[in-house]
Amino acid sequence: MPIIGYPSLRSAALVVALLVLAACATPPVAPAQAPITSPYPPTANVEFLDAAPPRPYVEIGPLDAPGEPGMLRAQVLAQLREKARALGADAVIVHDVSYRAPVTQRLNPTTGFYETVGGQTVPAFKGIAIKFR
Repeated sequence: MPIIGYPSLRSAALVVALLVLAACATPPVAPAQAPITSPYPPTANVEFLDAAPPRPYVEIGPLDAPGEPGMLRAQVLAQLREKARALGADAVIVHDVSYRAPVTQRLNPTTGFYETVGGQTVPAFKGIAIKFR
């Protein structure tokens, strides 16, 4: 004699098994970008611009300077400036892509109390290195 609800039990077990398998799958990895090479020699000074300048220029390539929680904006901008300098850029059109780190709570094993971590602004910048004509 069949057990009542057997098909729904089998369906539930199948759904749980699929969810477990989906949780174990590795997320897709973004393809690595080749480093930008530039035909220009390194420059001494690099300007930061909020928008495209009115004078003629050539785009060298995109730049990315992701920060970490606790870093200062000046540190991340210094990284961006150094990358642009090495490419021979005269300026960088900068876009601020800073974000707030998620707030989480964790158990401190020493004190036995929960503590809040995260929530601070993480500085990050993207830009386009340019060379004036």
